[in-house]
Formats: sequence, C-alpha cells, structure tokens
Amino acid sequence: MKIAIIGANGKEGKLLVKEALKRDQDVTAVVRNENQTEAEKVIQKDLFDLTKEDLESFDIIIDSFGAWTPDTLPLHISSLNILAIF
Repeated sequence: MKIAIIGANGKEGKLLVKEALKRDQDVTAVVRNENQTEAEKVIQKDLFDLTKEDLESFDIIIDSFGAWTPDTLPLHISSLNILAIF
C-alpha cells in the first residue's frame, strides 16, 4: 500500500509515519521543510503547492495538516478544498 502523509513533520504526522512504517507500508512524507520523520521517501513541497500529479500514484493520502491559531484556522478549509479536487 502506497501512503502519502501530508504534514508529516507535525506531531500527529510523525506518529502516523512511524505507525505506517511499523506495519511495513510504503510511506512518503509530504513536508514543507526538511524531513524530520523516519520516512525515507519524501515530497518536499508546501501543501498549497501540491498538484494532482504529485499524489496520483498513492493508494491512500492522509492529511495531518495542522493550524492552531485564530488567524490560521481558515487554512483547514483552504487545504481541504485543494485536496478535494484531486
């Protein structure tokens, strides 16, 4: 199973990567900055710059994007709108 984990450098993202690797899954971390996960495969790209082509080869896409302040909370809707068109 090919799995992409968006926001893999975050708290939940790192745990998801670790668990998927523990279960012998083919994991790719999708990160904005340098990869800080255990994943060997990485797409280093901002979520808002992802294209359909970036994600089309995956069986499962997990969105662990996080925004926690009142100013950034609307980004959840924006990110889901982008992912929904893929």
